[in-house]
Amino acid sequence: MNVVNFAKRRALLGAGLAFPLVAGAGRASTLHKNDESVASAESLFSGLAGLDYAVGGLAAGELACVTSPPHSGKTLVLLDWATRICSRYGQNVVFYSANEPSVHIVRKGVAKGRARVFFAGETLSQIPYVREFGSSGAIIMLDGHSGDLEQVQALATWLKANHPAGCAALVSDGWCTTQRKPLQAKIVDGAVTLPVERWAPTFLPAEKLSEAAEFARVCGLPVVMGVQTASLVDDDALADSLHLSLQLRLSADRWLAMYRPELYVDSDRAVPADRNVVHLCGRSANWSETRRARLRFDYGERQFETVV
Repeated sequence: MNVVNFAKRRALLGAGLAFPLVAGAGRASTLHKNDESVASAESLFSGLAGLDYAVGGLAAGELACVTSPPHSGKTLVLLDWATRICSRYGQNVVFYSANEPSVHIVRKGVAKGRARVFFAGETLSQIPYVREFGSSGAIIMLDGHSGDLEQVQALATWLKANHPAGCAALVSDGWCTTQRKPLQAKIVDGAVTLPVERWAPTFLPAEKLSEAAEFARVCGLPVVMGVQTASLVDDDALADSLHLSLQLRLSADRWLAMYRPELYVDSDRAVPADRNVVHLCGRSANWSETRRARLRFDYGERQFETVV
């Protein structure tokens, strides 16, 4: 292929995907090497083509909501996004979990080897830090045991203003659109059983959503919220969460819905091509159409890749 044809194909690919062609994520950030910071970039792009295409880039002051049914891989996608942003831009990313402990999330291995991870709960005081963790960017992990959402927002603001690596974004995961119902005991084979989740998600009230949108606007940081929607088989939960689900779409500047097909089809209808695949459906107020993409989790590399 000659240089002219290669340039034409590259231009067509960039126009078709509607986002800048960027280098893949790695330990050394291309933008960071060229002294281009998050402050000078119009939008954040992870370098994962399918995810960037569906999200469309995340600008300062924007609120993005990522929603999915239970156990669809939402936390893995958010952690992968945070890792890539941290690595590519050389800046801190604050990752808050409202349900799962931070240590359990990191053990999933997505961030291992691609970005430094610092547990803010290890410090005696989060602001200012009493434990030095260096001047380079890292993923700052917190959970419901080490602080609440207000403290996390204050931490992100402090990092942006005071830390040499600043703060690229705030990711807040572990929320849901339905109130937890009282556990009901059932008799199975003569034994009493209780339905239970290991770490149940935290209900996201409408005021918390409004506060997150206001924080993003005032602080000038991109904010990403991971929210679990009602189960596909629970009609009552769907009805109860309808109002909040609509509020999510209205309040967010960007909305990304996730779906993992292999989990919600009969075994005899499952296809090999859908194994470990997540379907993405992204929208924003400025898009006239929905943007769709697919990602596959590579267990060997411990990261997502775009399915073409």
